[in-house]
Amino acid sequence: MTTTRRNVFKFMGGSAAGALLTPAPWRIVTDSALWSENWPGIPRPARGEIRTRFTNCSLCAAGCPVRARCVGAQPVSLAGVGAGLCPAGVAGHHFPYHPSRLKEGPVKEAAAAAAAAISRLGPNELVAVLDLRPGRTVSWTYRRALSMLRNGVYLAPPQPPVAVDLARVKTVLSLGVPLLESWGTPASVLAARARFRLIQAEPVQSRTAILADTWIPTEPGRELALASSMLAGLREDGPALILDPAMSPAVLELNHELGAPVFLRPEAPIPAAWRKAAPVADLSAIPDRSVRVLLIDEAGGYFAWPAIEKKLVRDNPLVIAFAWSREGYGRHVKYALPTAVYPETMDDLPGAIDSVTAAFRLSVPLLAPPPGVVDPAAFLAHLVGFDPGDPLRERANAIHQLGRGAIQSKPVKEMTADAFWSSLTAAAPWLDAADRAPRLPNAPTTPPLEPSLQPAGLPLTVVLTPAPRSSPLLSKIYAESNLRLAPRQAALHPSSAAGLADRSRAMLQTLDASVEIQLVLDPAIPPGMVQVGWSPAILDACATSARAKVVPL
Repeated sequence: MTTTRRNVFKFMGGSAAGALLTPAPWRIVTDSALWSENWPGIPRPARGEIRTRFTNCSLCAAGCPVRARCVGAQPVSLAGVGAGLCPAGVAGHHFPYHPSRLKEGPVKEAAAAAAAAISRLGPNELVAVLDLRPGRTVSWTYRRALSMLRNGVYLAPPQPPVAVDLARVKTVLSLGVPLLESWGTPASVLAARARFRLIQAEPVQSRTAILADTWIPTEPGRELALASSMLAGLREDGPALILDPAMSPAVLELNHELGAPVFLRPEAPIPAAWRKAAPVADLSAIPDRSVRVLLIDEAGGYFAWPAIEKKLVRDNPLVIAFAWSREGYGRHVKYALPTAVYPETMDDLPGAIDSVTAAFRLSVPLLAPPPGVVDPAAFLAHLVGFDPGDPLRERANAIHQLGRGAIQSKPVKEMTADAFWSSLTAAAPWLDAADRAPRLPNAPTTPPLEPSLQPAGLPLTVVLTPAPRSSPLLSKIYAESNLRLAPRQAALHPSSAAGLADRSRAMLQTLDASVEIQLVLDPAIPPGMVQVGWSPAILDACATSARAKVVPL
């Protein structure tokens, strides 16, 4: 055959047509798919008996009841019992496999260092536990152990000692509370939502503001003044309730004037012997440069590091964090020790802010924790030489002995102690009598807030987004779909961007630190404000002031 361009094209076309009519290319596609599905590290679907198990979600204070579909010992899907779960709850069985999970740590080295530091404690130096999820039974174990230790101090971030009853209100004024996103018990909030009018007051429109009956754009720091100016109207549309993220004394005072259904937060009973435990102390109340040894239980959140750092002694303090990842205090501390995560933990759940009835619920583990994780309470008990026994069972026995309340509509007084414990470990909640929460007494008069000084050269007010705890799958979905600002991602009005381009890298500079961010230009953000995706580094940077500026890299 003469080699011409026409013949070459004929040969190529015939070869392609012939190849399509043979099984070779289709077999290559099939084999490639099989190879890619069997690479090392690809998760394998579990095989075994399919069964249903129950637990209570411990990702937040809501403690939603969960039905888990398990194949063998492996949970493969989670669903709510009687109501739905939030996205994090639905994907909760993914958390043990989070790529950021801390899997190992120098446990023996940390224990030896802590024991040595405690042995040479100065007369005015402290050993402290910072519990970022107070109110649990393990919190009482910390306090009991610290009461046996010289200069032992139990620290917890300020917690609003209140519970509110949304079912009794007609109007709710929310001062930046993510009421319809990540607040209280979602099922209870949604059940009450149809009966009250929601006014959302906040600087940047959130998802709660979008779903509210009214959104009032406010200047940061002026929310309390707005609430005071609306008291007369709230009385007319009452019963009314005012919410703010911290339920500050000033807001409690306004609620008292309204006669709002605000109560002292009820707690499940404890054994009488536990009342000798160390008291709860506020971090701000202890002297600066006084803490020699600090153990941080990261179970419930994050407290700005600069506020902690100034409490540590200057000379080689020892800080140990019990954490699930290095994204929190692992950046600052000498030892970061891995802990179990939901749904690997056996723990009780403190009541949510919208629960006016004392409850005792267990988050029953669905999975065994991996080797190498540390039980923070056992770590402290070993240092102190304290045997805590079985505190969850002891507390359950104390509740049973009182004979109050019911579990699954069955009165406790009709149950044996073993039957009561068996019901709890099957994830059934104990509920006290519904009318036992006393109404909150009158709050002390709060002086009017003075206008804060704005630091020179920092023209922007930082507004942090809520910090949802997301599984690996949800984190990827949020990042790729722009449903939420990613950590260290900042949204800014184009007029405040000073010529910076969308999706460009920049620095967020505050009084405390400079943090690298990715800039997102968004005309929905009011000029003069910057909305930032929550992260520990951002919270540290805004510890002293919420004023900032954005500069190019």
